[in-house]
Amino acid sequence: MDVLKNIDWFKKSVAPLLKSYEVKYKSFEKEGDLGSLVQAEFNSERIDGTVDFWSLGWIGIHVWDNSNQKELLNILHAPDEKEELESSFKKLESLIL
Repeated sequence: MDVLKNIDWFKKSVAPLLKSYEVKYKSFEKEGDLGSLVQAEFNSERIDGTVDFWSLGWIGIHVWDNSNQKELLNILHAPDEKEELESSFKKLESLIL
């Protein structure tokens, strides 16, 4: 079953996994090329990251390793990249746990 990935889905499905993280939500109403943006930001001593939900269906995931000072994931998915998006969220889950 195809589940719509949006900020409400994130709050229900991903945020509960972020027990040792500080989680903040931001929204940017100014319309850009991808529409308006709602962002989930999560930070810990070890990992920082954001998940961007654009109103035109694009989703971006960025994860940074604070210990090694390196990028672990930086990807932007088009609205039609459902399988790739599922794979990226599984990778995100493996990085934050």
